[in-house]
Amino acid sequence: MDFLLILALLAYLCGAFYSVVLFVTRSESSDRYLIGLLALGFVAHSISILMSWMRLGYFPVVNPKEVASFIAWAIVLYYLVIRARYSVRALPTFVTPVIFVFMLVSLLLPEPVQAISPALEGAIGASSFGRWILPLHVTLLIFSYAAFVLTFVGGVMYLVQERELKAKTFGSAFYRLPALNTCDEISYLSLTIGFVLLTLGMISGMIWNNQRDGRFWHYDPKEVLALVTWITYLLMIHYRLAAGWRGRRTAWLSVLGFLVVLCTWIGARYFPGYHVFG
Repeated sequence: MDFLLILALLAYLCGAFYSVVLFVTRSESSDRYLIGLLALGFVAHSISILMSWMRLGYFPVVNPKEVASFIAWAIVLYYLVIRARYSVRALPTFVTPVIFVFMLVSLLLPEPVQAISPALEGAIGASSFGRWILPLHVTLLIFSYAAFVLTFVGGVMYLVQERELKAKTFGSAFYRLPALNTCDEISYLSLTIGFVLLTLGMISGMIWNNQRDGRFWHYDPKEVLALVTWITYLLMIHYRLAAGWRGRRTAWLSVLGFLVVLCTWIGARYFPGYHVFG
């Protein structure tokens, strides 16, 4: 097992624990230690991915083990970027456990018997275009998932804060969570970014399909569920812009959308005809 991935897992675990402690105790301590832990994990994680890429000769995101690891990496990067705009102290409390879970799943999943299918290996080696379009396709999709995680987190924070306000309990959650408008803004920004990335990812995926075997669409379960995910988030954007939906309804839609994303990533593997990139 990769020492760098173990180091990243431990850093993410410590970061998740530290962020929860800060949240529960309502501590005003600086979060620089948290950012340091995430940065340490991210650097170790990045080096491990790069080394795997160099060793294997292809972008290491072609099986569930590698994809789970890359999703965790993408969420960390997306959080560090969005933190520059929203310095919300409660945000890492909800994000870091998700990062840790994806990383843990990646390490617990068994090594695949065959890391890459012969069809995919042949398609990648066929042209320089085939070598870069697949990494682009997968990277766009996974960063869209990372953005949707923040959409989900923004919705959850909104629902929790709204419940605190209605119950007038004013516990730790109330004092640590941002205002409802901020929760809604974080969710909407990530929704917009995620939808654009998902759209580009699906387009690049169709180009990849055509490069591989001359067909843009195969009715593969993961393709169908990706389309369902795209329609789900399209409807979320539509209802926000056209119907003026805000607040509680869009927060619940964010939760629903995240469940659809999980179904796309996990559920498609149990449908007949599923294959991983080839």
